[in-house]
Amino acid sequence: MHLLNRRRTASALIALAAAAAALWIYHSRTAAARRAPVPIQDGKTIDFSSGSPVVKDSAADKASLDRTVSEMDAASRTVTFSGEPTPTPTK
Repeated sequence: MHLLNRRRTASALIALAAAAAALWIYHSRTAAARRAPVPIQDGKTIDFSSGSPVVKDSAADKASLDRTVSEMDAASRTVTFSGEPTPTPTK
């Protein structure tokens, strides 16, 4: 019976150590990502697919940015906003 208690205690300590290690790894990765601010640079993209920000400046990225800006400009060309706020209905 005494041997069984030692095995349970050892198993619990190993499980606790594994859980603590997993939490430490998770916390250290997210903390590193928060500490790495990347300034926005005109005409460049920021890639987060690796888990940390990487500034990219390729021809394909520039073409994609230009196409997207053109689409946004075309979509917003006919949008207007009135100077007056929308009246709220009274009950």
